[in-house]
Amino acid sequence: MSNSKSWIVARVKPNQDKIATINLERQGFEFFQPKFKTLSKVHNKFKEIIKPVFPGYIFVAINPKEKNWSKINNTRGIVSIIVFGNEIPLVRCKLMEELKHRFSLNNTLKVANPFVVGMNAEITNGPFTQVIGKIEEIDADQRIWILLDILGTQTRVSINKLNLTMHK
Repeated sequence: MSNSKSWIVARVKPNQDKIATINLERQGFEFFQPKFKTLSKVHNKFKEIIKPVFPGYIFVAINPKEKNWSKINNTRGIVSIIVFGNEIPLVRCKLMEELKHRFSLNNTLKVANPFVVGMNAEITNGPFTQVIGKIEEIDADQRIWILLDILGTQTRVSINKLNLTMHK
């Protein structure tokens, strides 16, 4: 691709992310589908899985001056390019740089740790779901020690950071 590339968004057919990326790659398109790790309950066990940040969508680099990008609509695994009226909206290069910085290209995950000691966090998974506590300590192995107020007693609990969200 030349330096005059722009980014567009294409809609991916359900459960066909891999097929779409393989076929885009075969056609010589650069693409980006940011992903993150999360915990999901599978057969009564929690398993770490990788999910797209924007399910059903993929960013594709194109050169607007060339017309070869129109074949994206006929790519196996792709529904269509996102269009508003007759206009194909271009994604700002700065946004793409920020996404690539946060989530490295196509599978290697770089998720920043948004948590700091002293902040409040809400538990999103497990027996304490929706309970809010104060972060007391952050370990290097993605475990966060949080103080919870349970029945009037401060209880220290260790939680994986994937099961927390920032609380305002």
